[in-house]
Amino acid sequence: MSVATIHDIHPEMPLPAAEQPALPDGAPVLRASNLIARYAGQAEPALDGMDFDVRRGERVALLGPSGCGKTTLLRVLEGSLPLESGSIRAEGKAALVYQDFRLVAELSVLRNVCSGALEETRGTLRGGRFPQQIRERAMGLLEELGLLAYAHERVSGLSGGQRQRVAIARALCAQPAVLLADEPLCSLDPENSERILRLLARLQERHGFALVISMHDEGPDPGFFNRFLVLEKGRLNRQTADAASAWEFFEERRRLLREEEDGEARPRQDRYAGEPSGAAAAFRWGLGIGLLALLLGWAMNGLGLEGSSFGGALAGLTGFLTAMVPGSMEEVRALPWATLGAGLLETIQMAILGTFAGLVLSLPLAVLASEHTAPRWLRHPVRLLLNAIRTIPAIIWALIFVAVVGLGPIAGVFALAAYSMGYLTKFFYEGLEGVDTRPAGALRALGASPFQVFFQAVLPAARPALLASCLFVFEYNIRSASILGVVGAGGIGQHLMYYIDWRQFPSAFAGLLMLLVVVVALDSLSQWWRRRLVAQRGI
Repeated sequence: MSVATIHDIHPEMPLPAAEQPALPDGAPVLRASNLIARYAGQAEPALDGMDFDVRRGERVALLGPSGCGKTTLLRVLEGSLPLESGSIRAEGKAALVYQDFRLVAELSVLRNVCSGALEETRGTLRGGRFPQQIRERAMGLLEELGLLAYAHERVSGLSGGQRQRVAIARALCAQPAVLLADEPLCSLDPENSERILRLLARLQERHGFALVISMHDEGPDPGFFNRFLVLEKGRLNRQTADAASAWEFFEERRRLLREEEDGEARPRQDRYAGEPSGAAAAFRWGLGIGLLALLLGWAMNGLGLEGSSFGGALAGLTGFLTAMVPGSMEEVRALPWATLGAGLLETIQMAILGTFAGLVLSLPLAVLASEHTAPRWLRHPVRLLLNAIRTIPAIIWALIFVAVVGLGPIAGVFALAAYSMGYLTKFFYEGLEGVDTRPAGALRALGASPFQVFFQAVLPAARPALLASCLFVFEYNIRSASILGVVGAGGIGQHLMYYIDWRQFPSAFAGLLMLLVVVVALDSLSQWWRRRLVAQRGI
């Protein structure tokens, strides 16, 4: 590790004194002309006719209060936000280090850094190992940033400062001509802010990129920058190389904006305005309870039930449960444990095969049904098909497949596969849609294809939810498989039906008890696995 890198990592070592950088010569590496950008649903443009350029090796500070357009400008320069009009001409790529980093927390540090070069791997990478030259480039960057020891650690286990350096390394792995950084000094004390600036300066010296940093407060070393661009309401109000003049102008504009906002502030409203009175709330509760009573009465009347009907059913249930308990140890030993064990084993095997088949079918269907991976014209018919599949209960699927393939466990496997496919696909596409889309957007801005974005950002983030769904459906299939034998589709349910029909209640009780043990064990395993997945995500 070089001495420069040690300075960046260890706070106890002194930093070199700041020097005012000279303005680089030569043609601009990036030129922006009349940039106009607008967010959907907003009348006023977020950028309104902005012109500027950046030279190779230059350090530019974007100054302005929150909402002035700094982040919007950076997103436009990196390409993740489209322009309404205007043009950007650049000699190379512009890579952005986001304020929230936008890393894939479930992946390793090395894989996150390598993903900065996904554009280079189009057509050669299929969600697997990155080419050796990219891995070596990434490892070199991690060594420069003092993160080599963490290369194979998950990002979720890193500190905030370490994640920031991983984000910088990912951007540099794209070999940008311009490195953009959104508020990299935000929430840092002066000492750590200075360290970040020194780190960026040394990386700039080694890699030759231009540097554009957004800021809303004066940093520890204003002389670090060659030029300052002061933004206000999407416009470029001032350009200067004089740090003192830039900050004086910015502070004056910020003071005027605060006075303007204070003058337009609305009168403070009563915090309790609009809340219902006590009498009104009581009336609503009474109305709700009355409607519920009417609904229950309507249902009981339609079924011809009375209060005594439930009393008789309860007495019968008590007698049934009493008859199920064996009266002696001899009776317990005489129970058909071997037959029940074979039926339970068959049930588990059916659940394994049915869940796996449903999983294989669900993954491609989930991609076709997710709004992140499929167009509207395709995903709506797929979701309609899935709704139709879920409408049919597992026992009806078993009846259908018994009619198709005959009696036996194969019909049960097909039934569980169809039932699992309907629900797993729904869980899967909801899991894909529920992930944080910001890391995926960062990879798209770095040039990754939709296929690469899915395997490098979306799928790793959704994987814990997908695995949890598989565990839940497998656990549920154990229960479902236990009753498919009622219609001749194999499993322990066939034995349970026989024992209940012939009033051999202790034998049925033993089968239910064995099934309960398996379900409880699976539930404990699922809880342990879910906790492990949550821990891996760093939550």
